Amino acid sequence: MGVKTLLKWSKQITPSKVEQLLRAERDLLKAKIIFDSASAEYSNGFRHDHTTFGVMISKLVSANEFRPAEEMLNRMKEEKCRVTEEIFLSICRGYGRVHLPLDAIRVFHKMNDFGCKPTDKSYISVFAILVEENQLKVAMSFYKYMREMGVRPSVVSLNVLIKALSKNSGTIGAAFEIFREMPKRGCDPDSYTYGTLINGLCKLGRTFEAKELFKEMETKGCSPSVVTYSFINGFCNIGKFQEAATYLDEMILGQISPNRVTWSLHVKLNNTVVQGLCTNGNLNRAFQLYLGMRTRGISIDAGTFDSLVKCFCKRGDLHKSVRIFDEMVLDGCVPDHGIWSAVVGGFWDRRKVREAFELIVVELMNEFVEHE
Repeated sequence: MGVKTLLKWSKQITPSKVEQLLRAERDLLKAKIIFDSASAEYSNGFRHDHTTFGVMISKLVSANEFRPAEEMLNRMKEEKCRVTEEIFLSICRGYGRVHLPLDAIRVFHKMNDFGCKPTDKSYISVFAILVEENQLKVAMSFYKYMREMGVRPSVVSLNVLIKALSKNSGTIGAAFEIFREMPKRGCDPDSYTYGTLINGLCKLGRTFEAKELFKEMETKGCSPSVVTYSFINGFCNIGKFQEAATYLDEMILGQISPNRVTWSLHVKLNNTVVQGLCTNGNLNRAFQLYLGMRTRGISIDAGTFDSLVKCFCKRGDLHKSVRIFDEMVLDGCVPDHGIWSAVVGGFWDRRKVREAFELIVVELMNEFVEHE
């Protein structure tokens, strides 16, 4: 069956129409059929432009089809179609996403061959990919190359540089030097700058300096929202869950609310802190934070339920363990064998076998009714 029979075009076919169809199609194979059939239907009339090529390349990259994506680039060159910077960057970012930063550099260096001169955005994007993938030596060489090519320092590029230098104890001092020099270069540090340094300090165990920098940031009028998450995450990374819980409380008192971008991180950090407090034996604080999560509509994951139930059972507080167990079931989270064993074992140790048996019967009956 040929593409003509799979897709029948109207007499008027335009790049905008093809682009619209490609964007709406989620199936990659069908998107390829749309793309190929558009030029096949009107071989002497319709030609793909940078918008239709761009959408198709983006879809290929999203599916990790990098070779076909680069072949599309060559086809654009052959058909004398303008290749935009964003098309190249979509491929570079794709390689970064699958942890192939050197391929991102390779594609970047092809830009001039396609008549596409890289702007500061391209240089900084590739630099950020290298830093994110911990290719620090290559990243620093690339930064030097950027400067040689005339890319002037900006808040964005210096933030990436500071992130690179904040990754280990030997270079974080240089990160602070750049941070202090930023205003002299006309680049005032923003929330991301502070957050990067704070996170780096926390990972190195330098929490006192991190706290001082956080206070400085507040006096500078920078929004603490995203930085606070970095701060909390930093404390979690070094096992200081009590401090992390304190800053979660301060977010509430300061009326710092997560947005659409930070909500998933907010949920993850709350769960991480509760589990960490359980591990450290601070069950009362963990339970307090757990109750706050329920009140504010923060979803509780299976690991958090598991930690709370098992720890309270181990402590002999069967009242709280059963309460959390019930709330777990009500939330639609299915208890695993370990949780069942912890609850039943807790009752058994207290010689409350009858209650344990009744609890099991009730839960099993509920599951039976739900599956009817």
